[in-house]
Amino acid sequence: MVVRLLGLGAVGAPLAVRLAPVSSFGILLSRDRVAKYEAEGCTVNGVRYDFPVITEKESADLIIIACKNTDLSDALDTIAPHVGENTCLMSLLNGIESERVLSERFSPSNVIYSFITNLSSVREGRKIDCFSPKGGLVLFNEKDGKPSRRIDAIDELFTRAGIWHEIPHDIIHEMWWKFAFNICVNSLSAVMNLTYSDMNSNESFYRLVRMLYREIRTVAAAEGIILSDRDEEKCFEVLRNMDGPGKTSMLQDIEAHRVSENRYFSLSLSDMGRRHSIATPLCDFLYQLVEAKSDAGKS
Repeated sequence: MVVRLLGLGAVGAPLAVRLAPVSSFGILLSRDRVAKYEAEGCTVNGVRYDFPVITEKESADLIIIACKNTDLSDALDTIAPHVGENTCLMSLLNGIESERVLSERFSPSNVIYSFITNLSSVREGRKIDCFSPKGGLVLFNEKDGKPSRRIDAIDELFTRAGIWHEIPHDIIHEMWWKFAFNICVNSLSAVMNLTYSDMNSNESFYRLVRMLYREIRTVAAAEGIILSDRDEEKCFEVLRNMDGPGKTSMLQDIEAHRVSENRYFSLSLSDMGRRHSIATPLCDFLYQLVEAKSDAGKS
């Protein structure tokens, strides 16, 4: 299978290490990043890798997009020469907006619905340390959950690559679960400077997550998504499995003075609440807290 990856960071690099030996693999970069990458390569858990950079215009079977939401607009131009009629686009971006963006730029038929969870990984420049033995759990499926040959093909590829993955019947519900998890865990950890171990040893943090989750569930229900008590408890189960010195992507962005994905988490939820005339005071406040924290780090 011809596989391309855009985004060789904390999410993409651990996947690249597994995919490169079992596929026709290459990474996609904007022109201004090629020289820097070729000079520095990519180091994952202390091992340097020099994955091939694909510059020729050719269609791929599968393109995995693992950049940040803030880089998605540029990413669309980079992947465009490699998207053919039968190319599968798998976005591992946080939030619930990237599939819509991809469908509008290319075709809904190209898009696989997907996300990654259970991943504890830290990036500093071109150095990535992944603390998750399995490298994170990738969930994916067709939007309607119906069986398809391309889902079977990706399943077979990921199995050969040793990538931990699942194919849930209701991928939209699972994506909303991850969306809620990100709003609670990413955003709160960024404000409070908490590692995964810090979060798991803090009972007050757990109470804050529960308060936020109830507000999120109300908006989700108005969107036709039912998040259950079991979904809420799953947040804590996943968090406990990520225990250790790792940090959420949002905390890493703030510490590195990068633009965070705050707008795609609590603000996105608040915007949906307003469309349904549902008050979201906790998410409104959390959004402003993260923005204030980001601005404070720039001074």
